[in-house]
Amino acid sequence: MIKIFVSVIVVIMTMACNSHSGSSGNEEQQNNSSIPKTLSDSLYKAAMEGHDAGMAKMGEIARYQKRVKQKIDSVADQKNKAQLQPPLDSALQGLTYAEELMNRWMQNFDPDKAGNSEAEKVGYYRSEKEKIDTVNAQIFKSIENAKQLLNE
Repeated sequence: MIKIFVSVIVVIMTMACNSHSGSSGNEEQQNNSSIPKTLSDSLYKAAMEGHDAGMAKMGEIARYQKRVKQKIDSVADQKNKAQLQPPLDSALQGLTYAEELMNRWMQNFDPDKAGNSEAEKVGYYRSEKEKIDTVNAQIFKSIENAKQLLNE
């Protein structure tokens, strides 16, 4: 019984190894779906890279929101509150707005809305790429503003 089991395992392993040895690296690269083949594929990939760059900053946005709120609370008792409060409120609003923009973009982004023709897809993904670039500009601007206010 054990001989049969071992024989079956050996045959399965041999078949698995043989199925991979026939394909060349170039053939695998041509079948790789991560390599854009059309302009719409490139624009989709660029939009996703923009999304990833913005999402990578969401933790930083949350940290700065917390730190700005703490600074607002600490300023509440100071005599120069009228001078310090508005820039802090503005920074907090900017951070919150950036977060909302990213969430809205993610909710509205739907590759199924791109259409069927290449021209429709190009138009849709180009528009989405521009939108995510705007979102990222707000994200980076709000983080930089918060850093400056917090003297970092």
